[in-house]
Amino acid sequence: MSSNLVYVHRFTAMTVPCEVILFADEAEPLALAIEDNTRRLEAKYNFHDKDSWLSRQINSRGSDRVELDHETWTILRLVRQYCEATQGIFDITIGSLKYLKACQPDLSREELYLSIEPYMGLNSWSLEGMNLSFTHSQTRFDLGGVIKEYSVDQAVDLVKAAGVTGALINFGGDIRTFGQKLDGNPFVVAVLNPKDTQKPFFSLPLNNQALTTSAHYQRHYQFSDGQTSHILAKGGVHPQVLSSTVVADTALEAGIYSTALTIKPTLDVPDSIGFAFIDDKLTLHQDAEFIQS
Repeated sequence: MSSNLVYVHRFTAMTVPCEVILFADEAEPLALAIEDNTRRLEAKYNFHDKDSWLSRQINSRGSDRVELDHETWTILRLVRQYCEATQGIFDITIGSLKYLKACQPDLSREELYLSIEPYMGLNSWSLEGMNLSFTHSQTRFDLGGVIKEYSVDQAVDLVKAAGVTGALINFGGDIRTFGQKLDGNPFVVAVLNPKDTQKPFFSLPLNNQALTTSAHYQRHYQFSDGQTSHILAKGGVHPQVLSSTVVADTALEAGIYSTALTIKPTLDVPDSIGFAFIDDKLTLHQDAEFIQS
């Protein structure tokens, strides 16, 4: 489905603006299919909706074992692989803390972590065949740091299946490209200035790659005794890192690593992954040597 036409489709999902750029004739049905699939995933895995599949089947489970559908098994298998690679720094069981906070909103941040930490982490859940097993009933998943990125990857799968020669998917700054622009050049994307998000800080080309940036300068999480970054970790995000940007083969992999690197910028990453930091002095780094121990 090659074309000299550029079709742009915009919508809002998962609380962020979403943009689909397709180089294809009659691209509207494909763009709408991407939107429909994104909304389906949002509804299915919504942590905050008590009627979502995630809430009903996993977080309100009646036993320590849940039989998974193939889609959920695929997602959790990939997530576990990347969580293990980040030494458990990226942790979907943060939903356990969020649930406890909703039930006991007066607890301080420290009290919440002390209460729920034994029920979090990779040791609290496992995959056994098509079954998801839990060690503790208090363990809950929040896939908010996963499903948007997975939706981007799903969008590219739909693009490939349709035979489109070029596409850029951008869901709230989680970006993945496929093919090339009409002039044969790769897509070039910008990473914003953490202290002035109306201005680009640097840009780079993407060749069938994904880019995500994790930062803590815009969104926050409110505890009873104070406010923190929306990127939750017991030790908090690293104070010298304003944002971390990762380039990887998929948006899911990039998103998990960019989040983990915001917490622990000295984390070892595979050679196949590119990353960059913007520090608290607005200096760009392509390694973690600037981190002070």
